[in-house]
Amino acid sequence: MNGRLRAVLLPLAAFLVLIAVWEAAVAAFHVPPFLLPAPSAIVRAVTQFGPTFLTVHATATLETILIGFALSVMIGVPLGTALAANKLTAEALYPLLIFTHAIPIIAIAPIIVVVFGTGLGSRLIVVTLISFFPTMVSTATGMLNVPADMLELAHTVGASRWQTTRTIKLPSAVPFIFSGLRIGITGAVVGAVVAEFVSAEAGLGYLVVRATNDFNIPLAMGAVIALATLSVVLYQLVAVAQRLVMPGRPAPRA
Repeated sequence: MNGRLRAVLLPLAAFLVLIAVWEAAVAAFHVPPFLLPAPSAIVRAVTQFGPTFLTVHATATLETILIGFALSVMIGVPLGTALAANKLTAEALYPLLIFTHAIPIIAIAPIIVVVFGTGLGSRLIVVTLISFFPTMVSTATGMLNVPADMLELAHTVGASRWQTTRTIKLPSAVPFIFSGLRIGITGAVVGAVVAEFVSAEAGLGYLVVRATNDFNIPLAMGAVIALATLSVVLYQLVAVAQRLVMPGRPAPRA
């Protein structure tokens, strides 16, 4: 079997078998829908909910994820560059950044909502706080792992620190940066859900809370499956972007 075809067909077959076993087990053991709904019940619940499942709630979550992730990249890459370029800056800021990242985001999300309000801004802060750290660390790691001979060559030709960073360090750090981006995009999904749990009027996270409160577990499960699918698709899109930016490098295994 062709390698690419196998990479698609085998997971698809395993997924279909899982769905079939799940459906059969729920029917055979008469599991109540409020404990474990069957896949068919989940599909019916999402269908009955209507097109707003995608046009309103999924779109709202996707907007929060993409904007928050973009902000995390805009913060993480320059900050990682600064940490790698200046030892004094790294010693001053890195412990503070680790402390910030160590705080459970779900613990401070209500505080963020109180301080910044219930709008999109507070949700973006939550997403950014979760997803910027992997990008920052990966950027700094990549810039600190530049081959020594390339740095010596730059020093020999009289390149300035900025020229060395722009022409040697940053290009060498691109694979590391994309590794951080793949982690960061999944963190952005988690951040968006946490933010919608705390304060939102639309979104898949909001829908999970609303459906659970109404004991509509099939709809809640549908929203969870949609979130998982969204996370996987965004992860793969980052991997595709890496292939486009680095066409000569081996494609990352996802």
